[in-house]
Amino acid sequence: MFEGGDYDVQRVAGIGPANWLRPNELLRNCERSVAAQSYFEWVRYDSAAQLHKLVVAPLEDTPVALRAVDPFSVCAAQLAAAQQITQQGAEHYLTRALALRDRLPHVKQLLKEGHVAAHHIAQIVSRTDLIEGSEHMADIDRDIAAQLRRRGSWSTNRIRDMVDAMIMLRDPDLVRENRTEAKKRRGVWNNNIGDGMSALDAVGSAETNNLIMQRLEKLAMSVCNADPRRKAERMADALFATVMGREFSCECPKDPKHPCTASIWTWPADTMVSGVDMKLVLHVIADQATVNGDADHPGYLQGHGIISAEHVRDIAERPETKQRPMRNEYEQSQPLWNDHDLRAEAEYADLYAQDQAANEAAEGEQEQAAADQTSAPPEQAAEHAATEPEGQSQTPPPPAAAPHRDRGPTRATVYSRAPEPPRYDEMVTEAAAPPYWQAVPLPVVQPGDSYRPSTVLDDFIRMRDLYCMWPGCNQPAWTADLDHTSEYNHDNPDAGGHTHPDGMKALCRFHHLVKTHSDWLDDQYPDPDTGRTRLLFTTPGGRTYHGPTWTGDDLFPGLRHIVFDDWQTRTTSGRRRSTSPPPTRQHTRTHTKHTRRQQERLRNRQKSEENPPPF
Repeated sequence: MFEGGDYDVQRVAGIGPANWLRPNELLRNCERSVAAQSYFEWVRYDSAAQLHKLVVAPLEDTPVALRAVDPFSVCAAQLAAAQQITQQGAEHYLTRALALRDRLPHVKQLLKEGHVAAHHIAQIVSRTDLIEGSEHMADIDRDIAAQLRRRGSWSTNRIRDMVDAMIMLRDPDLVRENRTEAKKRRGVWNNNIGDGMSALDAVGSAETNNLIMQRLEKLAMSVCNADPRRKAERMADALFATVMGREFSCECPKDPKHPCTASIWTWPADTMVSGVDMKLVLHVIADQATVNGDADHPGYLQGHGIISAEHVRDIAERPETKQRPMRNEYEQSQPLWNDHDLRAEAEYADLYAQDQAANEAAEGEQEQAAADQTSAPPEQAAEHAATEPEGQSQTPPPPAAAPHRDRGPTRATVYSRAPEPPRYDEMVTEAAAPPYWQAVPLPVVQPGDSYRPSTVLDDFIRMRDLYCMWPGCNQPAWTADLDHTSEYNHDNPDAGGHTHPDGMKALCRFHHLVKTHSDWLDDQYPDPDTGRTRLLFTTPGGRTYHGPTWTGDDLFPGLRHIVFDDWQTRTTSGRRRSTSPPPTRQHTRTHTKHTRRQQERLRNRQKSEENPPPF
């Protein structure tokens, strides 16, 4: 396809031949290939949109547009032949190309620059379908592009949630969700999929289906390790047992030398269906103003993603819902500065403001004198004299900032977790007048255990992270492990690895094991500009990747104002090893792959023997 061969492609993309490179250079190849793929995808979309402009647009208002094979279909057919894809695929591709051109031009530009991966475009276009033609279309395009331009990594779930949040913040009605109509689409269907099997489809509210899935998953995971069924098979059996009130049992070989360790038990049939002793909890995050009906900010539903304010209030009104506010209490306190300091600051700020106003007035007079010397039309000069009397300015001078001083409250006395305390000219206001209020820090550890996070800190980290913080991972934070970025020192807790939100994050079990039992390194620090938690992951070879760009901090900015104990973090980056051995496999990947192939061939031979030709 490329006339110059592999060399031209590698030269254009800035990559080298893989068999000559070292591990870090191979990773760099992959990074540049993703950026090059984004550019080439932009070329495809841009070419498709231009082809539509030349072939379809001139005929849109003609009788030809009413034909069954209209100009759009003809244009898509040409794209299908050129790209070796189906007609339906070409029509979808052409639709996305037009959406990027007309609806999301800023996102399209980021695709050209390599700031957004090509595989995210279809989801972004799909979830912005309803903004077409709305007054907020251009603003939403800019909002999404601003988020995509930020430094960090993206996963498909974070892209989905970010796009939905940007739309809801502009206009909740534009989100593809109509609660009243959506509730009418509930139902259950049984579909024949052949081979004596059928698929059971159920449509219900997000919270209801998530509770069902939680119960089935916990029941499926309650068997012992010797159960031969896959997790999906166990969940299907658990669904039947739960609905029909039958017993769900472990199907291990029942070897006397290795007794079954399943934690399954059964209630009496007239009391409860078969299951395990479990408590199902579905987490919904929203600000208090939205719950009270005073605001329409989007919320977040575990296992689903962004939900509308109306959906948040529907869940809050359910009888089984328990609300747990996440906030600091406040108490009166004596500040580290006194009233005399405040009065001195206020007087200094007033004098500083007067000096600034006088300087600006003098500069204005000089500019006016210079303007009078220019040859301005008499009408404009008269109009200017009438609208701006001498000695006055239409724009008041900006408030002056008092110089920085070394005294004042520590971070524990302010209401924000930002890396820098507020300026002292901000404190010299009416809000700083007595009585003085101070946030009561929330506990970070459990009583008597400086290693395990408190319940409120556990919830806070999961609310802040939403998903596993490993680049590209979609696993929800509520089922993930909480990892100390710097390994906790059990022998000397003061040496490092403190339990604190600035030194902990959510990692799914797999990535937690990768970080603990391999040579990966990670670093966590507060962003110097926003106070957001930033993460860096370093490969065993030294290649560094940023953590997620968009987290719960962006969806719920109020989380940054929650104050915890021990606000000074002591995180250090270095090699961390666990004393416990890493988990092992029963067989290697190669052995498992060959065994699966042999079993599949055996099944095929058995089918041929049972049903010989002519079938």
